Amino acid sequence: MINDAGREIPEKIEGLGSVRPFRKLTLGRSDQKRNRANIKKPLITERVPRISKNLEGAISRSGLKNRDRISFHHHLRLGDSVVEQVLFLLEQMGYRELILCVSSVMGPATAAVLRAVRGGVIRRIETTGLKSPLSEALQAGEIPEPVIFRSHGGRARAIENGETPINLAFIAASEIDREGNMTGTQGINRFGSMGYAIVDAENAFYVIGLTDSITSRPLLHISISACFVDEVVELISIGSKSQIAGGSIRISRRPVEKLIARRAVQVLAAAEVIKPDFSYQSGSGGISLLVTALLKEYMMKNEIVGSFASGGVTGNLVDLMRDGFFDLLWDVQSFDDKAAVSLGENPSHREMSASLYANPENPGCIAHKLDVMILSATEIDRDFHVNSITGTNGRILGALGGAPDTAAGASLTIVVLPSFRGRIPTVNHRVQTVCTPGNTVDVLVSERGIAVNPQREDLLRCLNDSGLEIFPIKELVRKVHNLTGEPDQPIAGNRIRGVVEYRDGSILDCIRS
Repeated sequence: MINDAGREIPEKIEGLGSVRPFRKLTLGRSDQKRNRANIKKPLITERVPRISKNLEGAISRSGLKNRDRISFHHHLRLGDSVVEQVLFLLEQMGYRELILCVSSVMGPATAAVLRAVRGGVIRRIETTGLKSPLSEALQAGEIPEPVIFRSHGGRARAIENGETPINLAFIAASEIDREGNMTGTQGINRFGSMGYAIVDAENAFYVIGLTDSITSRPLLHISISACFVDEVVELISIGSKSQIAGGSIRISRRPVEKLIARRAVQVLAAAEVIKPDFSYQSGSGGISLLVTALLKEYMMKNEIVGSFASGGVTGNLVDLMRDGFFDLLWDVQSFDDKAAVSLGENPSHREMSASLYANPENPGCIAHKLDVMILSATEIDRDFHVNSITGTNGRILGALGGAPDTAAGASLTIVVLPSFRGRIPTVNHRVQTVCTPGNTVDVLVSERGIAVNPQREDLLRCLNDSGLEIFPIKELVRKVHNLTGEPDQPIAGNRIRGVVEYRDGSILDCIRS
C-alpha cells in the first residue's frame, strides 16, 4: 500500500507484524490504548534502593529473561561506556535475543551493540539513530530484525502507552545519593539533563541506576526520584564528560553555511515571528547553531525578549538566557558542560522529559508550543519531505532526533542546508528516506535560494513582499542539478532492514537493501 508520503509500505513486516501506513489526516495521536498498569510495577515508596558494586547480581534480581526489552539513554554521547559494560556482562551471563530500546546509539557504543548483535545477545534495535559501524551492519543485513527508527517524541509515546514495554532500564547518572535519587548535574562526569531517561525510569518494570559517584549529601538537583529506582550499582566509570560535545555539535565557520544562516534569520525577520515572547528551537547542526548566534544579534538590536528556547541545550543558548533574551530554557539534553552546570544552578533552566518535550499524546507537549524550529537535514525534495537518516547515496548518516516532533508542532519550520555536499546534491526530486513529512515543513533556505512550501500561501505572500528572492522548489532542484548532475540512485534490494516510524506510530518509510 502507498502511504501519504508516497512510499510503498507492506501490510506486515517480518519481525514486527501488522503496521499502519502514515496518513496526513491522523497526525498526532496513535490508536494504542494506555496500559501502564501492566507495564510498571508499583512505585518503591517504603524502602531505599539497594546500593552495590555488583551489576551481575542486580541484573539477576531484575528477572530479565531472553527476548525481553532493555533500554539505555545516550546523554553521555561519545563519552558513554555504560552500554559497552552492560552488553559485555549480559553476553557473559548467557542472555540471548534481547530487544535494545535506546534513545540513540553513537560513539564506542555502536561497536559494542554490533558485537552484541553478532554474539546473539541483541536481535532487534529500537532507536532514533545509529552510526558506523552499526549502520553498515544494518544495511548488510546483519541485524536479525528490522531496526525501528523512532523520533524522541515517538519513543516516549510508545513507551508510555505500552506499545514498547521495557523490562529492564539501565540508567546512567553522574551522581546518585544514598536514597537512590539520580542527577546528571553533579559528579565527576556530569552531563546535564536526563530527559530521555525519565520516561524509561517512570515506565520500566525494573530500573538499575548506574553511576561512578555516590554521595551522602542531598542532591541539589534531582532528575529522577528514588521512587522509580530499584537498585543502584556503582561502576568504576560511566564514561567521560569530555566527549559529550563531540559528534554533530559544531559552530559553522564555512562561508556558504554562514550565508545560509544569515538568510534564515532574514526569513524569520520578514515573517515577523521574532517578536516579544516568541519561542524557539534549533537543531545541533553547524548551520542551526549559527542561526542561534545571529538571532541574538537581531534580538539585541531590536530589544526583543523571547519566552523560551527548548530542545537540546548548548552553551550559546545558556548565554542567551543569562543575557536576558529568553525567560526560560527547556532542556531535554545538555550538549556541553556549560549547559550541564547551568541546569543544576539556574531555576530558569528547566529539565524536561522526552514526553513533555515531544510526545504527541502529552497535553503539555513543549514542541507544540514552538513558534520557530530550525532543522538540519541530509536532503530535502520537491514535496518538502526531509531526510535526516540516509544521505542521497543511501548510506545511513544521521538520526530522526526530535525533527518530526518539532516540525509538526512549530508555527514556522525552516530547513537549512547547503544545496550540495561534495558535489552530491541535497535538494532532489525525491529523498532516499522520508523522515519528516513535507506537510510539516514550511521553508527551505540554501545558498542557491529560498523556497516556500506552496501550502503556506500566507508565508509566501509575506516573503515575496520582503524583497527576498524566492524560488519554487522545483526550480531550485533544477538549478542544483544543473551544477551537480542528476544524482546516482542507489540500488535497493527487497529486504526491509529498517522502518521509519512517524511520531504517532504509523510508518513513514522503509530502508531496504
